[in-house]
Amino acid sequence: MRMIPRKQMEELLSAYIGGAEGLPEIDMDGQIAFIEEYFRVGSPELSWLFYMCNTALRIVSFIYMRRSFSRLSQQERGDLLNTISSSRNPLIRGLAVLLGLPIFMSYYRREEVSVPLGFDPRALKEEANLRTVSRDRELPPKKEEPS
Repeated sequence: MRMIPRKQMEELLSAYIGGAEGLPEIDMDGQIAFIEEYFRVGSPELSWLFYMCNTALRIVSFIYMRRSFSRLSQQERGDLLNTISSSRNPLIRGLAVLLGLPIFMSYYRREEVSVPLGFDPRALKEEANLRTVSRDRELPPKKEEPS
């Protein structure tokens, strides 16, 4: 069961990520599946908050832009999100942040996006595997290699 309609999720993904220059396109199916799984296994309050923020965004769209979010152009959606993000009111500003968190996580977790930006999870895992980490104080400390 989807928590918000797919069309609205697609609108949010394209509004937040848009056409990031030099980065891969949005993977609608994969990213929506990631967000749904994220909320399914997480705290129920997270999905409720996301749902409420989505509803609030659509109300704020009527207030700021005099049209529904769905009827705004891509540029107008981006302008609205920029306006909300730069608001002096922390509740309005938080609306954009809370909606953006799972959306950005769903995009930047993809290896074809994260690696060109300088975050290589495989390399970090390989480096971490070289260290001994334990709460067992009886283990001898790791010997430092000469430089």
